[in-house]
Amino acid sequence: MGVDVRVPATVANLGPGFDCLGVAVGVHLELSISLADKVEIVGGDPSIPVEDDLTLRAFVSVYAAVGQEAPPVRIEVLGAYPQGRGLGASAAAIVGGLVAARAAGDLDVADSDLARLAIRIEGHADNVLPAMFGGLVLASADGWIRFTPAPGVLPFVLVAPDRSVTAESRRTLPGEVPRADAVANAAATATLVAVLNGVEDPAALMMATADRIHEPYRLPLLPETLDLHQGLRAKGVAAALSGAGPSVVCLSPSDAIEDAVAFARTLLPAGWEVIVPGWDVQGAQVR
Repeated sequence: MGVDVRVPATVANLGPGFDCLGVAVGVHLELSISLADKVEIVGGDPSIPVEDDLTLRAFVSVYAAVGQEAPPVRIEVLGAYPQGRGLGASAAAIVGGLVAARAAGDLDVADSDLARLAIRIEGHADNVLPAMFGGLVLASADGWIRFTPAPGVLPFVLVAPDRSVTAESRRTLPGEVPRADAVANAAATATLVAVLNGVEDPAALMMATADRIHEPYRLPLLPETLDLHQGLRAKGVAAALSGAGPSVVCLSPSDAIEDAVAFARTLLPAGWEVIVPGWDVQGAQVR
């Protein structure tokens, strides 16, 4: 038994879509998983105990869901993107383990059940569901809807050199928000879904990416990110936190993305980089 898995990065909390809107982009985690005499992790974070490895935990959970014991495996990281930068690395690791287990064990687990396992392990549907299914996903406690982004808008990401801790960032968020902020975010999220589906013109991207629920509380903790965010938006570039940060995602009309990227490069602090990944509409793939 051996499988190779390819899982896209994700941008969760997309614009105003806090905890409900995420999208898959074209950079990937690549794993090779094969039978072994004992569990082994190769190429992962050596500071994480083997038993806490997210891919392994996810792999074991699929077998447990069908009443079986998972075999010992060797998990090798063949390719990855930076962790802790707001690109859903934990979600990709979880989804990789889930889809690998189903394929390796030829287990009878439906996509919807695999998705619920992913949400249970990771805790945030807007991260794991785009990684699993690709495209744009709008999720709530009642379910989810997947869309294929229209070609008129493309993303680029300004990737921070240092990582942040999502749990610490989340602690800064208030338990309640003013009604006006909630209404504004609902309107912006609906507009963003319309733009990314090609229903609304990309000219609405600035309105569609304005957040009043989490960015005002998180950005002050990230000075370089705050400066980038403000500088980009001041010049009409639709910038938002990527996940919980510190990276920044920008959405641009596809015919203007070269100019937007060129301008963003003029603002980059030392150590930051730009990637132009495009959308991933396939989601997790097993070979």
